[in-house]
Amino acid sequence: MRRRCASASWVAWCPIQPERPSDDRVTAVPRHPPDWWGAAQTLIEGCCTLPAAERVRWLEQLCLGLGDQLYPAFLRVLCLVGEHGEPLAQQAVAATLTQALASGRLPSGRQTAWGAAAGAATRQQGPIEFLCAWYLHPGSSDTLSANGFDQSARALLGLVAHDSQAHALYRARLSAAAADPLEGTWSRHDRAVLSALVQAWQAGVAPAVPVDAFLRAARQATPSGATGVASAWTGPGWAPGVR
Repeated sequence: MRRRCASASWVAWCPIQPERPSDDRVTAVPRHPPDWWGAAQTLIEGCCTLPAAERVRWLEQLCLGLGDQLYPAFLRVLCLVGEHGEPLAQQAVAATLTQALASGRLPSGRQTAWGAAAGAATRQQGPIEFLCAWYLHPGSSDTLSANGFDQSARALLGLVAHDSQAHALYRARLSAAAADPLEGTWSRHDRAVLSALVQAWQAGVAPAVPVDAFLRAARQATPSGATGVASAWTGPGWAPGVR
């Protein structure tokens, strides 16, 4: 994936058409059809060309402009970079994620919490947790197949692993979620599945190893009484694994 010379402004985010309501706030709506490759180029340019101190703020503005409804589109673009980006581009995006993790400003999407009625309780999840919960608790409007999760998770984990600090910080983040029974947004089964991913995601291993461990653990029977989570944040065609 070659990097183009273009504006790194979030308004240039390619799948999204800027829209300015009457109160002069800038929001975003999907372009039809979305330009996923152009969006990946824009993400790479921002992470490569903006001053280091501005990259996380730019990424935050980007995701705020998308909103929770379009967060899966952001995941899809990250997956494209992780799967098809050139090494230097992947390293630049991973380094920006490191800054976001270290400062507690990782772009996140809102999901309905485990066991809650749709919209009753929500949780903010980073890219990997969001993808895991999407697969474990498919919603009524869109689902993520095992093959889709496998492809997308390999791309995301591989992207993060391009920066050793990002890998260490994200692994610690997932480990904390898996080890906390009082946090309330993951079921016991979910935490066991996350733990399997964390234990397998050692430095230097291929992304397929932790992803396979996650899927094996997920195939085990869900504890009695656990329920799926209704999805209010996905839309057809936004699944990361969809081409």
